[in-house]
Amino acid sequence: MNTFFLRRHRRKQRGGVAIEAAILLPVIILFLAVPLFLARIFWYYSVAEKAAHDGARFLSQVSRVEIQASSGGAEPGVAALAKAIVNAELAEIRPGLVGATPSVLCDGLMCGGLSVPSMVRVAVQIRVRDDIFGFVTDPFFGEDGLLLTADVTVRYAGH
Repeated sequence: MNTFFLRRHRRKQRGGVAIEAAILLPVIILFLAVPLFLARIFWYYSVAEKAAHDGARFLSQVSRVEIQASSGGAEPGVAALAKAIVNAELAEIRPGLVGATPSVLCDGLMCGGLSVPSMVRVAVQIRVRDDIFGFVTDPFFGEDGLLLTADVTVRYAGH
């Protein structure tokens, strides 16, 4: 009689685990989605910061002649080369980016001209969107993605 009671009691408990899993699954996804996306944000920001630093370091060490050279109002070749350095380093994270915009400035203006800059600045703006758990993270970070800005200002060595 005791085994009959246990079998009957066991049949009533069927499906309990499935219901518990269905209730806890959204909470578990939240606890996984947000930290994974934040880890990606920190990784992308560190890559953007390193790219901006390398672009600014390159630009701070070019000669006066190269930084003053300008071809008909266009940005000088060294500024374009600094942007190319930044874009080459951002290629590592390019598939996950919505957009990346590097900017190169000398004393707050476009590089080139007759004056020698005292400071050079490279800023990188990247927009990151969560493709995996977007349905969970979009309410927190926006549907357009999160805008990250890495900005490095360095003293010009040729000054």
